[in-house]
Amino acid sequence: MENFTIISYPGARDNLLLSLTESRSRYMLPFGGKFRVVDFTLRNSFSSGAASTVIYNNFEDGLEEYVQLYDMPGSGPVPPVRVVSREFSDLDFCHDLIMETDTGHYIIYNGDNPSIIDFTDIMDRFRKRRVDSLLFLLDVEGRASMAHKLLVTKKRTLLKVVNKAIKENHQAPNIFEMIINIIVNAGIKRETFTAHYWPISNVPEYYNASREVIWNPLVFNLLYKEKIIQSKIQAEGYALIGEHAHVSNSFMSDYCHINGKVENSIIYPGVIIEERALVKDSIVLPFVRIGAGARIYRTIIDERTDRGPENTFPDVGEGCNIGTRDDSLKNNDFPRSLFSSITLLGKNCRIPERSNIGGACYVGPGLGVDYFAAKRYLYDGLSVVK
Repeated sequence: MENFTIISYPGARDNLLLSLTESRSRYMLPFGGKFRVVDFTLRNSFSSGAASTVIYNNFEDGLEEYVQLYDMPGSGPVPPVRVVSREFSDLDFCHDLIMETDTGHYIIYNGDNPSIIDFTDIMDRFRKRRVDSLLFLLDVEGRASMAHKLLVTKKRTLLKVVNKAIKENHQAPNIFEMIINIIVNAGIKRETFTAHYWPISNVPEYYNASREVIWNPLVFNLLYKEKIIQSKIQAEGYALIGEHAHVSNSFMSDYCHINGKVENSIIYPGVIIEERALVKDSIVLPFVRIGAGARIYRTIIDERTDRGPENTFPDVGEGCNIGTRDDSLKNNDFPRSLFSSITLLGKNCRIPERSNIGGACYVGPGLGVDYFAAKRYLYDGLSVVK
């Protein structure tokens, strides 16, 4: 098979995921119980035997440092991966990058949505077609989706398009969408492909996609039996289930410590759930601590990043009540982002003990203490934001 490079580009940034992408790219969004979205991106590349991977990012976060932690135990060195920040996302830089990459073919796709794609099959089908470029459209319930596509093209074709765009001074918010559109408008053969692909555009979609990965046996077995996909969320130790803990129908990652009750939920590494607490129908992201006797329903709690030795307080204090068993509420301030009664607590929130938060509520990153110093309730559909 011809050597090929995979170029993963990000979708447009917006605020529909609220705090989930306020201070991180979607690549760095935790997903699948103990991974981040970029782990899926890299898994697709490594499993296909791609000669190299280029990941374009549109946010300055810790993506490059995270990727640098990768290794391939027992499989030799990791194929080269380069992370390109948004400040370099211009056509001249793209041209130089292509020239520096010693491969004859390229796969270009939107890789900051989690996906499991068989690029080996994609390349086999491209080779059999004997064409310069081929557009693959994701098959969504029997229909080809232009919203979810990938381009396979020869190097000379890609360079021709980029050179022409530079000469004509083309501008676009997303240069790779522009490149794909130029090639499509010039005429190109199309095929469909199937894949596990989870487009995430709002908080309930993130909630539902996370649960699909865990509770779909086919996907779960693929992820957790493979040796390729890795998690570089840093934590130490084994999962500990306390003497009085109870866990049912839930995913418990390594490195969590459970002394309460967990039902139908996803618990990420480093999470501590104290005695008599209940977490139900919820997703608790890395390193969150939930105090004794708290009750949490249908809630996403974003990860804790301020983990210094001085920050030992619970993210959710003792005796708090958060969320609802209802499933029909929407947030008053962000109705397009937060609905289906899902409550979202942003990064590094601190909810003082005995506070009460309703369904479809939103507490922005780092907030909670001042609000609940004056009030005990945040009623259904309300928000605490700066």
